[in-house]
Amino acid sequence: MGGEPLVSIMMPCFDAERTLPMALASLRAQTHENWEALVVDDGSSDRTWELLQAFGEPRLRLERFDRNRGRGAARQRCLEMAGGTLLSFLDADDWLFPEKLAQQVALMHEYPDLVVVSGAAIITDAAGQAVGLIPRGVAPGQGLATGFFSHPGPPPLSFPPCMVRMAGAREAGFNPEFRRSQDSDFLIRVMLGKRYAVSSVPVYAYSQAEAAGLDKTLEGYRFRLRSYGGYTESYPLSSRAEMAKTYARIGVYKLAGWLGAEQRLIEMRWQGITPEARAAYETAREAVTLAADTKEAS
Repeated sequence: MGGEPLVSIMMPCFDAERTLPMALASLRAQTHENWEALVVDDGSSDRTWELLQAFGEPRLRLERFDRNRGRGAARQRCLEMAGGTLLSFLDADDWLFPEKLAQQVALMHEYPDLVVVSGAAIITDAAGQAVGLIPRGVAPGQGLATGFFSHPGPPPLSFPPCMVRMAGAREAGFNPEFRRSQDSDFLIRVMLGKRYAVSSVPVYAYSQAEAAGLDKTLEGYRFRLRSYGGYTESYPLSSRAEMAKTYARIGVYKLAGWLGAEQRLIEMRWQGITPEARAAYETAREAVTLAADTKEAS
C-alpha cells in the first residue's frame, strides 16, 4: 500500500442484515487496498450490528446510533470519522466493483482540478440480477466527460459511484436533518463553481430497483425543495426554476400513483442493460462473491 492515498468509504446502515455481507465483501475485494470504511449503524433492530462486529476487518471503523436518526445524520457522522484524502460511498444494500477505488483514484491523480468523479451504476433487482444501467453524465460512446457545475440544481452525475476530494467534502458537509436527498444537497455544495468528471465504466451495483418507491420518491423531492430554497438569494432565478420543476415532478408522480403507474415512472430513471455492462457486472459479482466465500471459510 506504499504511496497509495487513503480512501475513506462512507457506509450508513439500517436493518441491512440480508445485504450487508455482499457490501462488506466488496470492500475486501478492492484492488486499491489503502482504504478505511466508516460504518454507522443507524439504530438497526436486526442483526446488522452483530454482523459488523463479527466481520473481523481492521479497516472498518464502527459506530452505532441508539435510535434511527436518518441518512443525513449517519452520513455526517461518517464524514466526521473519516481520515482519508478522498471520500467514496457505499450503501449497505449495494456493493462496489473490485476496481472502483483504483480507477477513480487514478482519475483524481490525473486530473487534479476535479473535485468529484463518478461512474456508471448497474441497477439490480431483489434477486441480484442486473436489470438496468445509469450512465448519467456521459453520452453514448463517450468514455469520460468533464464539466463545470455552474448553478444549483440536480447534480449531472450519480451520487453512489462518486469519489470526492475530502477537503471539499468537509467544507460542504451533510445536513443531518435531511432523511432523504441529503446526497444531492451535499453534491450541490461540493460541486458548485467547480469541475467534475464522469466515466462510462460501471463501478457500482445499485439496488434501486428494489428500494425505490412512490413515498420515498415524493419525500426526496420535498427535501430537494428545501435544498434549492437555500439558494434563493445567491442564485434567485435558477433556484426558483428548479423549485418549480420539482413541484411539477411531485405532481407527475402523484398522478402516476393515482393511476397505478408509479413503478413504470420510477423505472424510467435508468436505461436498459447493455451486453457489455452485463458482462462487466457478472465478472465483478463473481470476484466479490469469491471474497465473501473466502471470508466465510476462514
